[in-house]
Amino acid sequence: KKMILTILRESKDYIKNNNKFIKLVFYISFWKLLYTLVVISYNINNLLIYRFDKWLPRMSTLKYFLEEIISNHLVWLVILIAFIILIWYVFLYPTGMSAIIHFLKDKKNSIWKAIWKGVTDFFVMFELNALAFSFWFYTYAITVLRLFTLWILDNTIAIILVSVWWLAALFSSIFWQYAKFLIVIENMWVFEAIKKSISITITNIWVTIRWRVMQLVTYILFYFKAFIIASAPMLLVYFLINAWLADRGFKRVIRLIGIITVILIIYMISIIQAFFRKFWFKMYNKVVKIEE
Repeated sequence: KKMILTILRESKDYIKNNNKFIKLVFYISFWKLLYTLVVISYNINNLLIYRFDKWLPRMSTLKYFLEEIISNHLVWLVILIAFIILIWYVFLYPTGMSAIIHFLKDKKNSIWKAIWKGVTDFFVMFELNALAFSFWFYTYAITVLRLFTLWILDNTIAIILVSVWWLAALFSSIFWQYAKFLIVIENMWVFEAIKKSISITITNIWVTIRWRVMQLVTYILFYFKAFIIASAPMLLVYFLINAWLADRGFKRVIRLIGIITVILIIYMISIIQAFFRKFWFKMYNKVVKIEE
């Protein structure tokens, strides 16, 4: 427990004193987080409309912005952004994941040097990313949310399948954590790295589980603080829209607040992600020392 608290404190100090690393994570994660926010908002919006419409007003914040995009002929802009996200996710995100580890490994690395080194790991990181996609909790949560919205989870077979998928996602989140470090630092291939990661985790199972629990608690605290900070502009936008002030010349204000809110949320999440990238990097180094 003392070692975990020490790692948490050291990771926190590193993030506080290394704004360059936060910028790197922000640059790499921006489009993914934007896509994630849109998809989550869309699915929560559908959930509220189709499952809880009796208690909520029909006019939703997301619906307003969608109508604004259509009425202002911005559909092509949305298509362009979607295309950028697709290209970025397929080609640049795997490079970015490797670049983050290279940056942490070498204290003298600049952002661009780390990204250049990350390019050399593109194919193997792309393979890991593609393999892990189905086991991400994000993918799992969005799918379950859609199934719940469509009343499919009332089916016993669906519940069993979702439960099995949850166990697979839980297994990968615990036992695959060290794979990306093994790929970048020890130049392993994907399945070799996954196999070694599982072996390391089994050898240090209780230490790893304690780390995961501590990470979960820290995540909850971080996201709670981020939600509190972002809730004020979100509620303001919601009030302006549902009070029909949008029809009285407040459209530009709403758009500006909406854009600033999204960027603020993404930046705060980037700080959280940067913290845990450093956190897991230090844990990997501890585990390697224990193994040796």
